Amino acid sequence: MLVSISSMPAENDIVNYTKQIENFADFLHLDICDGEYNNTKCFSPELAHQINSISTIPLDCHLMTKTPLKYAEQYIKSGANFVTAQFESFENNEQVLEFIEFVKNKNCLCGLALEIETSVDKISGYLDSLDIVLLMSVKTGKSGQTFDETVFEKVKALKDIKQSKNQNFKIQVDGGINDSVAKKLKDIGVDIVVSGNFVYKAQNKQLAIESLR
Repeated sequence: MLVSISSMPAENDIVNYTKQIENFADFLHLDICDGEYNNTKCFSPELAHQINSISTIPLDCHLMTKTPLKYAEQYIKSGANFVTAQFESFENNEQVLEFIEFVKNKNCLCGLALEIETSVDKISGYLDSLDIVLLMSVKTGKSGQTFDETVFEKVKALKDIKQSKNQNFKIQVDGGINDSVAKKLKDIGVDIVVSGNFVYKAQNKQLAIESLR
């Protein structure tokens, strides 16, 4: 299983933190909040550009923003390798399709993320076009929350759809993940886990990352 490391716990120390984990993690998960989609405001395109200038770690950008298309453009210019937006931030089907087309035309991988309460059925019509589906296992916008076990059933439902339609998107889960939760997620078909505090607070970050695989 692949491991993406959340930027949120590190806050303004993210550049130094990137140097600590870049040789062990698969991706750096940029938690991008505009203060409008939820109450948190964090990260900037300039910071993404700065990280990209000192590290080769792929940037996994998670947009928790009211205007995902605008932010997608900014972060792609700053070096994003894949861009995922909260499905709930779109007002209609046309906006979702415009976002997917824009990101993929920029040669980036594209994903949609779902809050805990949003059913996977809501995005079934887009799955053929997606590279990643991110299932949130906590409420967006705050680090250090407890993993919500209802996500296990959502993973299984998404996996069933993926297999029945022979689709290729990766399943990613984000929020409250430690080594024991990661093992359960791997067993039911998750491809990528996002880790925040579990790795950030670990004395040996390499071992913590390896324990999530």
